[in-house]
Amino acid sequence: MLRTLRAQPVASQVWLTPDLGLGFHYFDYLARQYDGLAHTHGEYCLVACLSGEVEINSLPAGCEVLQEGELAVVHPGDVHHCRFGRGGSSSSGLTLIVRPSVLRSVTEAMSLPIQGFGQHLRLIGKQHNAEAFELIYKLIGEFQKQRPGFGPMVEMLLRQILIYLVRDWPTDRIAPVEFNLAPQLPWIHMHRATEFMNSHGKQGFRLTDLCADVGISPSRFIPLFKNSSGISPHSYYNSLLVSKARHLFQTERASTKEAARALGFRNASHFCSLFHQITGVSPQADGALSEDPFASD
Repeated sequence: MLRTLRAQPVASQVWLTPDLGLGFHYFDYLARQYDGLAHTHGEYCLVACLSGEVEINSLPAGCEVLQEGELAVVHPGDVHHCRFGRGGSSSSGLTLIVRPSVLRSVTEAMSLPIQGFGQHLRLIGKQHNAEAFELIYKLIGEFQKQRPGFGPMVEMLLRQILIYLVRDWPTDRIAPVEFNLAPQLPWIHMHRATEFMNSHGKQGFRLTDLCADVGISPSRFIPLFKNSSGISPHSYYNSLLVSKARHLFQTERASTKEAARALGFRNASHFCSLFHQITGVSPQADGALSEDPFASD
């Protein structure tokens, strides 16, 4: 039975400092539970895989597949998207969210040979750092227990993790970089918007509801979202639905009517019209559907 696109319980917890400069996202996603299209943001995202696999596709880095105990960095301005739940299992992990100014303050406080590299750093490849991962598990436990003083403790652990990672990153895989970005949608707003899109079918999707959930006005959200994704929120959402439809065709052998129902369309005709609008062809001509069993409602 196909899973209908609607709000579902997921293990997804976010904590950020009040200025949004430093924080983390703990996640445990099934395949296709949290899909996203290519986008950018102004923060560093240090993605640590705790179980399963996490695939990070980014420019200019290319594709990195993280397995348990591995970490890679998505840098400010990198055009990227991630895939979770590879191989049919769930993917769990923790992403450190770090503004460039925060990382810079950490590196400036460390007596390291990388100090002449320039304004910002690019950490290339992936790393396995047992000390950092030990602190990551401690951080998760501290956050979940919510004991008095957990906020300052979490911030301290995040900074410790950053120090371990930067200190042990091979110097031949550290490069200088400058960021000249248009104003970006903050990571937290992109994350909340993407979770909203993934949990609302076509008939239940309203941009005003999304902005209310994100906590930002449409007049501010829309231009920043375009800067980060290159397209409007509605175009992003519709393209995301087409991506999910292709997955249903290819892996679930869904019919157009079944896919339309799972994605919250009012009927298969509406779904096929949008699919053609986005791709320029019907699902059958696209090759995503080997045999189109569409029949009018």
